[in-house]
Amino acid sequence: MAARPISNATISFGLVSIPVRLFAATSSKQVSFHLLHGKDFSRIQQKIYCPKDDAIIDRSELVRGYEISKGRYVTFTDEELKALEEQEDHAIEINEFVPLDKVDPVYFETSYFLASDASAAKAYRLLTDAMTDTQCAGVATFTMRGKQHLVLIRPYAKGLMLHTMYYADEVRKSEELDQAAGSEAKPAELELAKRLIGELTEAKFQPEKYHDTFSERVREVAERKAAGQEITEAAPEPRRGQVIDLMSALKASLEKRGAGKPAQAQAAEPHEAPVETAKGRRRGTSTAPRRRAGGKR
Repeated sequence: MAARPISNATISFGLVSIPVRLFAATSSKQVSFHLLHGKDFSRIQQKIYCPKDDAIIDRSELVRGYEISKGRYVTFTDEELKALEEQEDHAIEINEFVPLDKVDPVYFETSYFLASDASAAKAYRLLTDAMTDTQCAGVATFTMRGKQHLVLIRPYAKGLMLHTMYYADEVRKSEELDQAAGSEAKPAELELAKRLIGELTEAKFQPEKYHDTFSERVREVAERKAAGQEITEAAPEPRRGQVIDLMSALKASLEKRGAGKPAQAQAAEPHEAPVETAKGRRRGTSTAPRRRAGGKR
């Protein structure tokens, strides 16, 4: 089934206008559950309850209230809210271009593909190639469903993608959290951590390597239940112990991946020479100098 656009729009910057169509770029595959009555497995219905009247009320009795202070509300009618909505002119007006790598992903909200309109193929291709070559993204505003959104347009694959963005006051301040500012890693610990990161680094992100294992297990068990199979619980995986010795944990992580010590690290460590026994076997280690043939100790 062919994808359907959720909206039509026009990208504009300077005197250039490019008609485009918006398509949803993502769809959740997470499993969902319905609430059933355990007695007869019928779907339950949720009722709206008023605790003051101790009664179930109809949806027609509801009004929208905005809380201006604790327990104080002002109400709005649908007509009043409609009058406050932005007029949808389908214009995506780019206000500025910024380096894409300077935009923190924390501001990204929802993603949409921007497809070219047949009448603007050349202009669409020109904008896409120019943004790809400059690695820039366009910051714009766009009205959708009556609300004005801050959006970012960036190159994606061979076309363009639009992200709705959180406004600055919608992103919480990280300074309010404990970020271990008073702790400092030792140089040796930092070096091992960087080596471990290097061992785990790939050339590019490969999302197909990862799967929603919980959803997969739920679907598998659901099919087995539907087929009448008996389900046995798997033994829980052992929990990892708390990391006490950071250096030991880093070294163990590198050894597990088969990463040997770098030459400079080996040279920095004291070397203990093995001692040969009379039978030619190695017996322990010693830092004492060897006795020369015919000489004294």
